[in-house]
Amino acid sequence: MIKMVRIDERLIHGQVAMIWTKQLGVDRIIVVNDKAANDPIMTSTLKMAAPDTAKAIILDQEKAKTLLNDPRAAALKILVVVNSPKDALFLVENVKGIPKVNIGNYGKADTSGGPKEKLNDNVFLSEENRSDLKKIIALGITTEYQLVPDQPVIDIKTIL
Repeated sequence: MIKMVRIDERLIHGQVAMIWTKQLGVDRIIVVNDKAANDPIMTSTLKMAAPDTAKAIILDQEKAKTLLNDPRAAALKILVVVNSPKDALFLVENVKGIPKVNIGNYGKADTSGGPKEKLNDNVFLSEENRSDLKKIIALGITTEYQLVPDQPVIDIKTIL
């Protein structure tokens, strides 16, 4: 079962590996990123960043769609991590049972999609990013900003 999809341009790092995996009680971290899936060094680095309590799997979008729609995935506790709103939109359009999309850190490093507007200290969005998030919200998926679990949750539709 997918517990959450997190948009975080750093993919697996301290907040994801140590804080979110513990908070959500997951046993799998699935990174959905075409670039990382096709780069053996990046794949290896991301797997090393995962905690011992959660197996990390790095997949391209098509393989992730297949795996996450497999009925056997329902027996797992999964945190999916993507590095853009566009990748999150792909997932919510192609995978059933995604309860929410959480945005942590996005937009500082990503230079695609044109100029970005600062939403807060950790999120910078282009018009394309905003459009993708609005589409996710329109599909009925809870979409929120929360850097770490002990901070307040902010509903993204209230700040777009």
